[in-house]
Amino acid sequence: MTDKLLEGFEKRFLPKAYSDEGALMPELVEYGQNPDYMIISCADSRSDPGIIFDANPGIFLGFKAIGAIVRPYKPGTALAASLQYALQYLKIDKLYLLGHTHCGAVKALHDNIEDTDLRGFMDVMHDAMDKARAITEATLENGRGETCDEETLLREAERQVLNLSAENLMGYPAVKKALDEDRLTIERLLFDMSQGNILRYDAKSQDYLPATKSLTELVSAHSHDTCGC
Repeated sequence: MTDKLLEGFEKRFLPKAYSDEGALMPELVEYGQNPDYMIISCADSRSDPGIIFDANPGIFLGFKAIGAIVRPYKPGTALAASLQYALQYLKIDKLYLLGHTHCGAVKALHDNIEDTDLRGFMDVMHDAMDKARAITEATLENGRGETCDEETLLREAERQVLNLSAENLMGYPAVKKALDEDRLTIERLLFDMSQGNILRYDAKSQDYLPATKSLTELVSAHSHDTCGC
């Protein structure tokens, strides 16, 4: 373990989680966890949900996979076990799939990277890439864009990979049982790292729409508040 990690533990986490008034960790140790959410997210170091949501300990149960990719159900996998624990034992009622822009897994899928371990995840996502290509090509044909460059295709692919993961999620018995009992909601979120925004999937428009204010909007609102406007 590096000194930088230990420094973060000692100077930031330890005082906040153990020493501050109303510190959470002693309570969580004594009474156990009761998380409000489960978040399935990418392993990317830039999009950790605990950091981007500034979440306290005990708020969510996390599961990470490259690209936040959910493969079709197989018994005994790490994700199947995590979902079973979260939904049947912890009774979590909100499940989030969290993707992000500039995803390395999606880029590897686009580039057809030859890697046995990576392909175990990416092979199930070829349909998502094909759909992304079809959408971007249709956009061009309808005259709504001049060129379909790689970045445009990748941004659409990130959305379609998230959508296909959501479809695959429905095949997990723990998820199906919780949905059948009407005690679970599932949402798809996309962290736009360039714009500093969270997008939420909207079933009506079948698109990802802003769920948060942009940094520009927040700064503008703060300026108005401080000047008394």
